[in-house]
Amino acid sequence: MSEAVLMAIATLLSQKAGFDAGSLNASRLTRAIASRQAACELSDAQAYLARVRSSVPECEALIEELIVPETWFFRDRKPFDYLQHYAISERSTNRLRLLSMPCSTGEEPYSLAIALLEAGLTPDQFAIDAIDISHQSIAKAKCGIYTKNSFRGEAWKNRDRYFQQTSDGFQLHDSILKLVKFQQGNVLKLLPSLTQVYDVIFCRNLLIYLHEEACLQVLQAIDRYLFPGGLLFMGASETGKIDLTQYTSVRQPFTFAFRKLDPAQPTPTRSLPQPLPETTARSSNVAAMPPINRAVGARRNAVDQIASVPNLQTVIQFADAGQLTEAITHCQTYLSHDRTSAEAYLLLGQLHQANQQDSPAEQCFQRALYLKPDSQAALLYLIALKEQQGDQASGDRLQQRLQRLQHQLKAQELKAQG
Repeated sequence: MSEAVLMAIATLLSQKAGFDAGSLNASRLTRAIASRQAACELSDAQAYLARVRSSVPECEALIEELIVPETWFFRDRKPFDYLQHYAISERSTNRLRLLSMPCSTGEEPYSLAIALLEAGLTPDQFAIDAIDISHQSIAKAKCGIYTKNSFRGEAWKNRDRYFQQTSDGFQLHDSILKLVKFQQGNVLKLLPSLTQVYDVIFCRNLLIYLHEEACLQVLQAIDRYLFPGGLLFMGASETGKIDLTQYTSVRQPFTFAFRKLDPAQPTPTRSLPQPLPETTARSSNVAAMPPINRAVGARRNAVDQIASVPNLQTVIQFADAGQLTEAITHCQTYLSHDRTSAEAYLLLGQLHQANQQDSPAEQCFQRALYLKPDSQAALLYLIALKEQQGDQASGDRLQQRLQRLQHQLKAQELKAQG
């Protein structure tokens, strides 16, 4: 396939779906084109280019080939924890309205529903809409049948509360299925036609695939459809795109959420909910990501005792304030004195990722995993990076390693219980 044809199709996808042509993975795009070319029984790439230009269904089919619906329930736990606290503190007589986009195969919006139920809300106290460009993903989401791949991280204690195991997988109970309203479509086209205004919008890991103009369109639409005082949840590497004159960070570690400011009230009218103390927080019956760097404030080694060396809690404070460059510098200084801290390398990797520096982020996660081979958090971040890079083979190997580790930890837990 000639480079000219490849670039022409990448440009077309940029125009139709907002994809950043420069960031499309060339090998994945080539494989997707080859697959669709064969399906169309076209032996010439130039002929396929003509087909995809003239056929809306074929353009949609090519987009389906490119999309990798890689997600799982409660992917990154902190945003869902914060949502629960927000829902409790902000609860009123008005129904809480939430939007999930892109919603992929449904794990995220269903996680939102389960999190709110776990927080004590009743089904009539919230409503969830979900949007995705993929017909196949929406169809699977509506069906609500999932395999073990959708349940990663810590094992669910009461999965039977929400799922029934069948020969096809784990079927969501009807009571959960009806809590989410799904819609298929390109967000660039759907957003301007929305009539609902939301209290909470989850828009995680969409902007990283879009060119700047498309990002601006999405953010402008979000601003129109988010209530003043409402919450916007982003991906870690997307936070730099937020206009901090219109939004303020909730300043919760690894939550990546922003509250929309009210023009008539520069500061939020109600105080933001704070995390529950570890000793009083209720146990959760839903899947959770491994705890990430929550214990760093309690780390008391020789490095922390040196006044001139920043501790990791200071690093987190800079990160929470949105001062990523300062946070990275302090974390690197910390590591210059303690090169065996897996926690510090994990934190530095997250900071690099939030700063859109994937290569150094990957190196840090690998170093953290070398120092702490049983770090589920490092594995999860590496898996996500490999998937984003289109390196499915490496992602699969890391996923297998994570599953082996989880089995080992489960076996040790059962053994300890007798």
